[in-house]
Amino acid sequence: MKTVAERNTLFEADIVKGNLENAGFHPVVFDNSMNSFYPFTATQGPSMVDIRVPDEEYEDAREWLEKDLSSTL
Repeated sequence: MKTVAERNTLFEADIVKGNLENAGFHPVVFDNSMNSFYPFTATQGPSMVDIRVPDEEYEDAREWLEKDLSSTL
């Protein structure tokens, strides 16, 4: 599995995950904030939640995300 996107909150990651699922991808959300020994510092990192897809979907998912983001701007 490869990280296709990163978000600061689980809420944002779930939105990206849902959009990828609707497009036919198989994303998984990894919440890294619980990996910290000191939970109060975990929320201060640049991105704590990864959205990953299977290796074979990585390139297509990245392209789809870039296209999806550009169409909303």
